Amino acid sequence: MSDINNPWKIEGKKEVYDNPWINVTEFDVINPGGGKGIYGKVHFKNAAIGVIALDDDRNTYLVGQHRFVLDAFSWEIPEGGCPEGEETYLEAAKRELLEEAGLIAEDWNVIVRSHLSNSVSDEYSIIFWPGN
Repeated sequence: MSDINNPWKIEGKKEVYDNPWINVTEFDVINPGGGKGIYGKVHFKNAAIGVIALDDDRNTYLVGQHRFVLDAFSWEIPEGGCPEGEETYLEAAKRELLEEAGLIAEDWNVIVRSHLSNSVSDEYSIIFWPGN
């Protein structure tokens, strides 16, 4: 973490969990108000890739599955991860669209790049729209 314009002071840190997809670190901090506390950070080892797929009639393709973390069924855009250094974000988007929806698209546009849940994680997300 950079000290430039960072009002948080880190006094220590420890890794509390690590697997092939995420790493969790706990920081001992002094917050911007001067209070001592802890702060957890979830580091995602893959970028999140999503595709908003529309057909010629503007129907949107969704995929559904039961999500363990939510303990609920969820309808979602085709999405998945892009491991760092293994493929480009666009290659990952094409792979996810084919794997999850059985679709292939020719034209691709990035419509949004964002950090999801940036109060607790550094997960980076890219959403594509395959269309023109």
